[in-house]
Amino acid sequence: MTSLGHPRLSGPARDPAAPQDVLVRLAAHPAGRHGLVLRAGRLADAVVEALLTHDGSGTAAELRRDRIFPEMRRRIAEHPDPAIRDAHADFVHHMVDREVGIGIADLEEAYGQP
Repeated sequence: MTSLGHPRLSGPARDPAAPQDVLVRLAAHPAGRHGLVLRAGRLADAVVEALLTHDGSGTAAELRRDRIFPEMRRRIAEHPDPAIRDAHADFVHHMVDREVGIGIADLEEAYGQP
């Protein structure tokens, strides 16, 4: 879904041919972040850094393990801001509390493996 408030920013953020420098700039705008979160495939570390800079924990909750590279996941896990560091686990706990289906990998990441 395209951000109706600013479709010219949301759409290009999902474009698989968009250059990384454009994606980094789009991360500064809410509609650009909206498009980036919906973008298919992995996000480059520079794009993830820009997302975290501009939206912090809001974006961190959306960065599932298949969206970012392992090194970036480790950096987020060690982030000094607990809101960013814990955002994805908090999101998973929120979904579980509301009985929304969620993948086993996300559950194991948030709750630990049995």
